[in-house]
Parts: sequence; C-alpha cells; structure tokens
Amino acid sequence: MFNIGEYVVYGSGEICRIEEKTERCFDGISKNEYYRLVPIEMKNSAYYVPVKNAANEIRRVLTKDEILEIIDGIPNAESVWYSDKNERKGYFESVLKGDDFTELVGMIKAIYEERKKRSEDGKKLIAADERAFSTAEHILHGEIAFVMGIKECEVSEFISSRLAVNSAAE
Repeated sequence: MFNIGEYVVYGSGEICRIEEKTERCFDGISKNEYYRLVPIEMKNSAYYVPVKNAANEIRRVLTKDEILEIIDGIPNAESVWYSDKNERKGYFESVLKGDDFTELVGMIKAIYEERKKRSEDGKKLIAADERAFSTAEHILHGEIAFVMGIKECEVSEFISSRLAVNSAAE
C-alpha cells in the first residue's frame, strides 16, 4: 500500500508523486481504484496505476542509506559483458526494465570498461550500447539526484567524491 504524497518510481525509472487515490472508469464498463501519479519532471502529465497492480508497477524511491550502499558497492560490482550483441541487448533490456540497482551499476560498469578498452584500440561502442549506457546512467543518476537533493549533473562528482573518501579510509 502506498500513501498520498509519497514519491515512487514508475516504469523505467520515472520519479512520481502519488497525488491521489481515485475511482475511474477507463474501459466504459467498470470503475476501478487508481493511484494518480504525477512525474516530478512533467507536472502537467499524470499516470493512473490500478491500486490492485501497484506493487508490480511502482516501487518506493530508494532511501539515502540505500543510495550510499549502492555507491559504496561500485568498486566490487560485477560487470558482465556479452560478446554476442543480441544476447547483450537482451541482458541490457532486462536490467533497464528491472529495479535491481546492483545489476544496473554492474551494467554501467561493464559498458564503461568496454568503452575504455575500445577507445584504447581506436574504436567506439556500437550505438545500441551507448544508448543503453545513457539510459542506465539517467535512471541511476536521476534517483540519486532526487534522493540526495542535488542536480543530476552533480551526481558523477558526488559518486567520485564518495568513492575517494572510502578509498582513503581503507
């Protein structure tokens, strides 16, 4: 059960505020109870999510402690790279549709490492891998920025600073 005023993540990482619980008839036959979600970046839009399906379609925004735990785990994140582009595409799509931030960080790390390796050989990533990287980074950075109260463009520096402090402490 979610509460009015609560911030949640809907779809592929879009942060929304639950504005109300309302009854609607979208099929012209029966009324159902819905949460009305308003995206924080598009206040003129709204999504209606059936209350009975809400647990499958929306999740609570991560806490600050969860965000810090994810960042602290970056150095040890498992990066998986599939050499077959179709297999890799399927893997990336499943990670992007899921809500496992450990897998998301591992995916970002794998693409970053592959980009670096190819750059050293004078090559670039294929466009699909660049898009997957960009999407994953937007999902991760968007939620970190929202939870930590910083701008999305400041997230990379925030992560780097956190990792540097942890590294110096070891």
